[in-house]
Amino acid sequence: MDLLHYFDPVDFEKFECTDYVNKKHTLGALLQKNQEKLKPEKAELLIIGVCEDRNSVLPGAAKAPDEIRKYLYNLNRIGARFKALDLGNLKIAHTASDSYFALRDICEYVIENHQTLVVLGGSQDLTFGMTKAFDGRLFNMVTVDPKLDFRKGIKNINSENYLNLIFEKQKNLYSYTSLAYQNYFVDLTDIDLFNNYHWDVKRLGQVRYDLTSVEPILRDAHVFSFDLNAVRYMDAPGQSMASPNGLYSEEACQIARYAGTSDTLNIAGFFNLIPEKDPTSNSSALMAQIVWHFMEGFINRKPEDPLDDSEDFKQFMVDMSDISMTLVFFQSRISGRWWMEISDFENRKGGMYIVPCDEDDYKKASLGDIPDRWWKNIRKMAKRQNK
Repeated sequence: MDLLHYFDPVDFEKFECTDYVNKKHTLGALLQKNQEKLKPEKAELLIIGVCEDRNSVLPGAAKAPDEIRKYLYNLNRIGARFKALDLGNLKIAHTASDSYFALRDICEYVIENHQTLVVLGGSQDLTFGMTKAFDGRLFNMVTVDPKLDFRKGIKNINSENYLNLIFEKQKNLYSYTSLAYQNYFVDLTDIDLFNNYHWDVKRLGQVRYDLTSVEPILRDAHVFSFDLNAVRYMDAPGQSMASPNGLYSEEACQIARYAGTSDTLNIAGFFNLIPEKDPTSNSSALMAQIVWHFMEGFINRKPEDPLDDSEDFKQFMVDMSDISMTLVFFQSRISGRWWMEISDFENRKGGMYIVPCDEDDYKKASLGDIPDRWWKNIRKMAKRQNK
């Protein structure tokens, strides 16, 4: 596959370097050097722009990729030997559906080549194209969004109902979580519907109360989709919703960093920035910093597997005497992160299915209560096996 055939390459000369930075230490300078020397198949992380918003409820996001680059390129290069490559903008397809399929092809390449892809959107319905790359393989998805982009019974895809097609078409979606939704934008029947699907939702208040609680969720994700509308209007006016409430800019950056540190995450998309609604360019600068934090998390990944025969993990066994069951937990001696054993699934090595968790899950089990995370995974597995 000739990956470069899909893209109009970046013209780095049109992106000016601001006076307050040392140009040779910027991400833009590193990406420009890598463009000359680094082959796509040798890159660890690939960046692409997708100037597509034809199925957006409010157009304008198609102009976002280069606006993000203006500010992203002026940020720190993260590491002098960072093998990141900006392939440019996806060539405009005849229809939005063609863009989805082109994005699918690119994502399939990235997955097969064990790389990570950053997608600068564009509207969030592009997430559908990203997930199409997982046909034939199980995957977990996390979105950050003030709403649940799902409209029961609607067949025509747009930026606010793209989950319809994902839930209907992507039968290999094992786990889905929506982070930072705001309850006044969501009908209770939709929450009930998501519970029936065994999907998870986490309100803005829950995220803010314990931001670290999103890390185990993101640690197990393969697809990450970020909607700028999840950030409050004061911090990011270049959006369609303009809600006074939402994530603070620092919280958005931290969530993106957690996503970047995920060992399993293949594809991250950043969507719904509308430059024409952003006269001060504050939203573009914020989106660039959100993307930068994802990349900074990526370069600091520390792959860990509790199933490895290693002394790097402590093992805790909790006897649940009331139900004649023993729950097994693992904690990394290096990072302090936690995992729990569920059961045998999909013939995983060692005969165990391990899911990320947090210390609260262990503490809850120690008090005699089975953690909600354990039950949810059991239900998802049973649903999967009964298909």
